[in-house]
Amino acid sequence: MKHPYLFVPSILLSATMVSASDEAATQPNGEAAITMLHAINHRMLDSRYGQRDDFAVRLVADDFFGIGRDGGWVDKSRFNQRLEGNRPPTEIFYGYVQVRLFDGVALIEGVVTVASEDGGKTRIRYTDGYIWRRHAWWLISSQETELGAPAREDIISQPKPVGLGWDGIDPNGDDLSVLEQLNANYVDAFRRADAGWFDAHLTDDYRVTFGDGSYHDRGDALADFQIPYFDKNIRSFPVGAVRIRRFGDIALIHAENDYQLKDGRKGINRYTDIWRKIGDDWKCLSAHITVFKPPT
Repeated sequence: MKHPYLFVPSILLSATMVSASDEAATQPNGEAAITMLHAINHRMLDSRYGQRDDFAVRLVADDFFGIGRDGGWVDKSRFNQRLEGNRPPTEIFYGYVQVRLFDGVALIEGVVTVASEDGGKTRIRYTDGYIWRRHAWWLISSQETELGAPAREDIISQPKPVGLGWDGIDPNGDDLSVLEQLNANYVDAFRRADAGWFDAHLTDDYRVTFGDGSYHDRGDALADFQIPYFDKNIRSFPVGAVRIRRFGDIALIHAENDYQLKDGRKGINRYTDIWRKIGDDWKCLSAHITVFKPPT
């Protein structure tokens, strides 16, 4: 008998927006939803990296989009191709799983360690996005970053830096235009090491995964944003290939930075930033970076 929390119908749906009245009667909330999502996460990782059954295939929405641990763009078709190419590991370990709920959208962040027959181990930090749609949770987004050898698996935390302030003006207009401008402003604030802008635009529970797979809380991220990396090391840091998807009051922004260092080397990072509309304002609650091309 199938576990009711893990059953996913075979017909996948492609609607992006969810009607609250259509779903509210059956959508799980609170601890029930968190328990359900922990179970789904465990089975999803088993399916993706271990036993190679069809659970992951049945869970992926038609409008799925993400970034693989090699930095490649991944749609539903590519996601399924990657599943077929996985070699079954000898062991899988799970750790540091965090489930966050936002009105019909859930974020799951964690680390999976995959052991191979030759004794090697690969550690992968992931951020998966799910939406409650037609009585089931569907995977709409995923990003993976392989942890470098020295990277910690637990969260890196420190108090918020003191003395931050920002007195600028936020963009106006329709939500899509505002999100496009906020994405550009996010990158510009990094260039200027403007931690005050980030302090004004990150949620209290903001989390970020850096390109080495390390995982940081808001305070540690703000301290990092104060460091003038751009002025010291980078010649150009544009943003491109921007793709914005909105699911109610949650928006996912996928994009890339095709940058050049001052020593002439070039590289490409790709990221997913996740924003939440709180009242009339959009705030960033998650960022995940993956190296696509290391600087050469």
